[in-house]
Amino acid sequence: MKKPIVWGLVIVVILLVIWVIVDKNKSKPATGEPIKIGVATLLTGDYAALGENISNTAKLVIEEVNKNGGINGRPLELYIEDSKVDSKSGLDAIQKLVNVDKAHYIIGGMTSNGTIAGAPIANKQHVIILTPVTGGSNVDNAGDYVFRIANSDVLAGRDLANAMIKMGYTKVGVISAVTEYTLDIKNTFESTMKNQGEEIVISEEFQPGTTDYHTMVSKVRTANPQAVLVLSNLGTDAAYFIKQGREMGYTPPIFTDFNTAANGSVKNILGSLDGIYFTDPKYDESSKERQAFFNKYKEVYGKDPAIPFHSASTYDGIMMLTKALQTEGDDSVKVKDWLLANVKNYHGFMGTYSLDEKGNSDLGFNIKVFKNGKAELVK
Repeated sequence: MKKPIVWGLVIVVILLVIWVIVDKNKSKPATGEPIKIGVATLLTGDYAALGENISNTAKLVIEEVNKNGGINGRPLELYIEDSKVDSKSGLDAIQKLVNVDKAHYIIGGMTSNGTIAGAPIANKQHVIILTPVTGGSNVDNAGDYVFRIANSDVLAGRDLANAMIKMGYTKVGVISAVTEYTLDIKNTFESTMKNQGEEIVISEEFQPGTTDYHTMVSKVRTANPQAVLVLSNLGTDAAYFIKQGREMGYTPPIFTDFNTAANGSVKNILGSLDGIYFTDPKYDESSKERQAFFNKYKEVYGKDPAIPFHSASTYDGIMMLTKALQTEGDDSVKVKDWLLANVKNYHGFMGTYSLDEKGNSDLGFNIKVFKNGKAELVK
């Protein structure tokens, strides 16, 4: 009778030891000195939904990190500022996060001009700005402490040209607003077309905010391109060109940029976007982990992410930072070096990609077309 009792006690002791070990190693909420993370994004105006999407994603990711022990026991603490769409507001947001909140790591979901305005502060004070939205050559060359997870506008021009050529459009026209964003796409598009022996039969530029395109429509029609690329910083300019062309009976195949496709005001102007081709930043739409996160986003906020790739790249950016911080500690210089050296063939919500020597991802764009009000991939 004694042996069963002894063995019973042994089993109880073993179970208690296992429980202690498991409990000791279980992830516990972070309680140490916080590491400050900033978000500078568009929270007011026409693109407020974009900024809300980015800030909401950041809140969920940081909550997840903190529940799992934070960064070596230190929680992440989030500070959010409205960068609006102008350079001054973007600069003000960065200055507040850096000089008042003392954040050394910033998710910068701003327009390119806001990112560029804040870049000198970031580079001088060794503050990492990691942007989950698109940007062109200006962001590519913004300095050692400015990183971009999102897809380069330069690659949008390349991918638009390749798509047009594949579809058989070898004599094309280009209409572009005079902004850094649109000219990056235009210049790369034109050089890619010409390098492959294709012809730009007309190339016109206009000032942002133009509303009368009747003369330009006539010029383009006279040049007779097989298809027309229309580039607009906010999208409404492109909408007026397309609308007035339709009214004049000129309806060639139209290609445009992501901003035009994403701005709800464009649909209000045109009534329908059907038949319009546009660039859509690549991200891993098949990822089960990403979909699980998006499901949680909808559960918490009652709606899907407004711009999925912005949410995906925000998630990736914060997770990259956490890995760097866990390895290197709270040292922005070492974190910067870690990101440049280690983000190679990175598997994230955006897919598999790398950062180049300037801290920019090599992600490109899909070409999609609107059919019956929905965007479909052009294969």
